[in-house]
Amino acid sequence: MTENKRLHTALIGSSAAHKKCSMHEFQKLNLTTGQPKVLSILYQNEGYLQKELALRSHVEPATMTSILNKMAEKGLIYKKTVSVSGGKRAYAIYLTEEGREMATKVIKIVDDMENISFKGFHDYEKQLLIDLLNRIQTNLEENI
Repeated sequence: MTENKRLHTALIGSSAAHKKCSMHEFQKLNLTTGQPKVLSILYQNEGYLQKELALRSHVEPATMTSILNKMAEKGLIYKKTVSVSGGKRAYAIYLTEEGREMATKVIKIVDDMENISFKGFHDYEKQLLIDLLNRIQTNLEENI
């Protein structure tokens, strides 16, 4: 393994390795890219509007539509029509019982990946890394 001395290379490398390990496990559950994140978010708080869910998931609304349609076909979520400001209609998204069970499996995989990722780290190092990455995200988002 080569040591990454640049942020760009370190972020890409660690992100790619994390994604590869995670997706290997998610594919065993027949989940595609984007679905684990949606399950995790909805497990924490259901009823997000489709547009809000896209924003929270950091995906385009059209991509979210595709993800949710596939999840509905699998019986993981259901959409409930709600009225929003101006008399417009939107979809609020909820987990089915099967979706809730799948979300608990996703959360276990996420926890396992975190344990693997932080192997050999002290608690203060874990928190420091998370804090630093959050600061980087904030700095970058301020420049978008």
